Amino acid sequence: MIHSFELFIPVSSEDMKQLFSKYGIRVNKYQYIRAAVKKFNKKLKNVFPAYAIVRTWEDKYLDGIWYLQFKVDAIKVLNRGTITEEDYEFIELDIRKFLSWHLGYSYCFDYHTLTRIDYRVDVEVPDPQHRELLFRLLEKTAVKFAYKEKIKWGKDENGNPVKYETSQYHKCKSTELFIYSKEDERIAKREPIQPYDAHKVRYELRLKNSHLNSMKREDKGGKGRPKQLKTYFSNQLWKEYMEKHVIPIVHTGDYYKITEAEKIISNSSFSKRKKESLREFLIMISKGNIDTPVKKTKEEGGVSKPTYRQYLRDLASLGINPFLIPKNLSTENYTSFSSFLENPFKI
Repeated sequence: MIHSFELFIPVSSEDMKQLFSKYGIRVNKYQYIRAAVKKFNKKLKNVFPAYAIVRTWEDKYLDGIWYLQFKVDAIKVLNRGTITEEDYEFIELDIRKFLSWHLGYSYCFDYHTLTRIDYRVDVEVPDPQHRELLFRLLEKTAVKFAYKEKIKWGKDENGNPVKYETSQYHKCKSTELFIYSKEDERIAKREPIQPYDAHKVRYELRLKNSHLNSMKREDKGGKGRPKQLKTYFSNQLWKEYMEKHVIPIVHTGDYYKITEAEKIISNSSFSKRKKESLREFLIMISKGNIDTPVKKTKEEGGVSKPTYRQYLRDLASLGINPFLIPKNLSTENYTSFSSFLENPFKI
C-alpha cells in the first residue's frame, strides 16, 4: 500500500544542535546547512536505514524554532513488502522511537505535517521476457493524462541522458506515476535484491506537497483532508487513488495479439458493426498509441471523445487491454513473444 512518506515537525534550535551532535557533526563548520545534512544522512543510514533528513529550516517569525523534514521508508521499517492500514501503529511507534533517540522526546510527532506520500502496488512478474514485453506495451500509454506528462528520458548519475527501458514515468507538479522493475532498479544501483523486490514490478503513485495542500482545502475541489500520516494511511484512500490515477493510464484487461483479441470480440454480444469498430480501434492504437484514435480526423478513421471512452469501456468489459501485443515483435533479447500476457496490475 505504501512505500515511503515525508513529514516535518517543529523543534527548537537546541534540539537541532543535539540532533547533529549525536553523530559528531558541528553544523557551524559548514557554509551551507545542506552540506551538514548530507554528512548527517551518511552516518544516519548505518543506524537507522529507513530514515533520512530531507531538509531543515528556521521559522521566519518564531525565534528559536526550526523545522525538521525527514523521509521514512515504510518497507525498510517493517522489512517486508506487504503493508496495510493495520501497520500504522507500529510505524508511528517506530517514528517516536527515532525521535526519542535523537531528541529525548517524541511528542513533537503530534504536531507533524505530511508533505509527501508514495502509494504503490507491487506485482510479481517472474519471467524476464514478460517484464520486457510489459514495458514495451506500456510505451503506448498516453503522452499526457490529468496534467501528467510521460517522460521517456532521464539522466544517469553523471547527468547523461538515458532512456527508460524498464520503467514508465508520468509527472506533473502535484503527482507522479512511476512504473518500474524493482529487480532491474536494484541491479542498476548495484544494490542487493531483497526477497520482497525479486521479480516485482512496482506501480508507484507519488502525492506531493502541492496535492496534499489542495486536498486539505475545504473549497475548489478540496476534501478537507488533514495533512496527517494517519489520514493517508488508509486502504480505502489508497484504492481510490490507484483507480483514479493509475488505471486510466495502464488500463484494465489482459494483453493479446490481434488474432486472439478478434476471437474474444467475435464471441461477444456486440453488434457486427461494433465488433468491426473495436477491431479498427485496437489496430489504430497499435500503429500509434492510446491517443491516436482521438487525434485522427473523422476522414482518417478517428473517433469522437465520447466514442473513444465508450470503446475503452467496451474493451474493458471483454477483459481486453487496448495495447495489443505486436504480431512479429522481436527485441535484442527475444525473437518472439507469446500471444497473451496477463495484466499484472490488479487492485
